[in-house]
Amino acid sequence: MKKILMVAVFLLLPCVSALPAAAAFKLGGIIFTDFYYLDRDKENAQFSRVGNGTNSYNVTTIQLPNISRLHGRWTNEDNVGMYIEIGVGQRSGDIDQNTSNGVELRYAYGWWDVNDWFQVQAGKTTTPFSPLNPSQLLGTRSGSLNIIGVGYGDYYSGRFAQVRGTFQFCKNARLAIALVDPNGYARYVGEYGPWAEWQIDVQNNTKVPRIDMGLPIYAGPVSIYPSFMYQHRTVDIPDNPGVDNKLDTYMGSLGFKVGFGPFALSGEGNWGKNWGNTRGVESGNSMPALLSTAILDTTTMKINNAETYSFWLDASYRFGPITPHLIYGQMKTKNEFQGAEIEARSQMWGVSVPIDLAKGFKIRPEFMWYDDGDLSIEGVEPFGLGKYAIYGVQFQVTF
Repeated sequence: MKKILMVAVFLLLPCVSALPAAAAFKLGGIIFTDFYYLDRDKENAQFSRVGNGTNSYNVTTIQLPNISRLHGRWTNEDNVGMYIEIGVGQRSGDIDQNTSNGVELRYAYGWWDVNDWFQVQAGKTTTPFSPLNPSQLLGTRSGSLNIIGVGYGDYYSGRFAQVRGTFQFCKNARLAIALVDPNGYARYVGEYGPWAEWQIDVQNNTKVPRIDMGLPIYAGPVSIYPSFMYQHRTVDIPDNPGVDNKLDTYMGSLGFKVGFGPFALSGEGNWGKNWGNTRGVESGNSMPALLSTAILDTTTMKINNAETYSFWLDASYRFGPITPHLIYGQMKTKNEFQGAEIEARSQMWGVSVPIDLAKGFKIRPEFMWYDDGDLSIEGVEPFGLGKYAIYGVQFQVTF
């Protein structure tokens, strides 16, 4: 099926010349090649389950992550359009475990600009929630999912099937409301959430889609991005009527961008509960991300909600073709397991420097440090998860 999607894109190319004069079609693409040195200390190698489990882990690698992509955009004279993007490259795993390449559908959505103030959109794309990301791109397949700082300060809203309406109610602001498919596997807890760990037989009973809302506001050199997300799930538990059968995930986010000449500053903060019980790669692979799911207390048979926050800051200054970015991020989760409080915090800091060398050719030296902190369990000595660093350069070719 994936090969068929790829072939279909290229079969469409000869048809472009046959489009009506008022229609427009654009094809583009980008290839990312990661070349870096990964340096994990002993504790982090154990946490990441790499190496022999007793020593640090140090390795140089060259990878083609599947953030490389080919995309096409089409519009017609009736303000109708569509966008398709296919990702190519290493789809999963890390340096040692999986280097298989593949093809996957990243985006496929269409829209209609009904009038000057309303647009309807349907298909697979990102949601209006938590729209900003720091400029960190090296190490997608390091084993820690090092892309745009997920797990260390950033939250990525995910790309899912949805129906969205966007209301442009004034010149400098718009409201986007998306009804997102709530079904399928959550990242960390599988299909059946906190009930599965205790082998409690449940049946999903979702009636309301996930709701994502965003209200970007633009005021000259300053832009702010408030947004909100909510998902409600219930399950049928035929043999355990006393077990809590309701689970809510909700998050609030506030981002900003400031630009004055060559200087720019951006950032975003997120707070909410049960992040890991909704779909996608949003939270990353750090311990706070792993803990960001609800836990069922088998003593009370009630749900313990995971409380998580994250934030990041990205400051940059453009010197001609060179734009250094200074980046910092943090993520923290608190939860409770069988009456004992558990807590973890992760951090990232470093520099990423995209450099335009020629039209369509860019390199990005990047030096980032990641701290997975400690896993704290009430009444138990904290367990150190260690630190690691990624030093290298990313090659980008665009057309």
